[in-house]
Amino acid sequence: MTNDLFKSLAKIESALHLLNRGVLVRSLQQGLAPGAVQTKLKSIGLASTLELESLYGWRNGTESGGSASLDDIHLFPGFHLLSLEDAIVNYQSFVTDDRWEYGWLPVFANGGGDFYVVNGSLAGAGAVRHFRIEEAEHPIEFSSLSAMLATLAEGFDRGVFYVDRRGYLEMDDLVFDRLASELNPDVNFWRELN
Repeated sequence: MTNDLFKSLAKIESALHLLNRGVLVRSLQQGLAPGAVQTKLKSIGLASTLELESLYGWRNGTESGGSASLDDIHLFPGFHLLSLEDAIVNYQSFVTDDRWEYGWLPVFANGGGDFYVVNGSLAGAGAVRHFRIEEAEHPIEFSSLSAMLATLAEGFDRGVFYVDRRGYLEMDDLVFDRLASELNPDVNFWRELN
């Protein structure tokens, strides 16, 4: 499982270089040791997973305190990778929200209150949901972090993600929906779109 995740991350990073996303690449922070990920998650009552340890071992999020704009640090259109510290702060801020569930660790953020969360509870088994601040329901979009990253990597490979003339990382939403449906046939969210 983590081998596939590493392959997806390598493909994504390579694509970002090819798209001249230099600000983002320079803003990605050095990864964390698995023990550090485990300790930080344990401090808020969550268990670590191999996928989270692999992701945060690759990079500990994006440095967001510099002069770069949010658009400059998007790992995929609209979202940047939170550092584990920022993920924990956001988790603690939202865990009492009626729309939030125990165990939902925000991993990717859009800067406006929307997140992709990995369900760290035993019942959730690593599923990824898109938490939309304005919505009451947050369906599972990917069965795992590996499935999400594989879908994103394929999106870069197929040119679904591109840099527009203003320099923003964008995507063709309809093409991405078809791609996600193709690669995630086990997820109701994508089946119901078609």
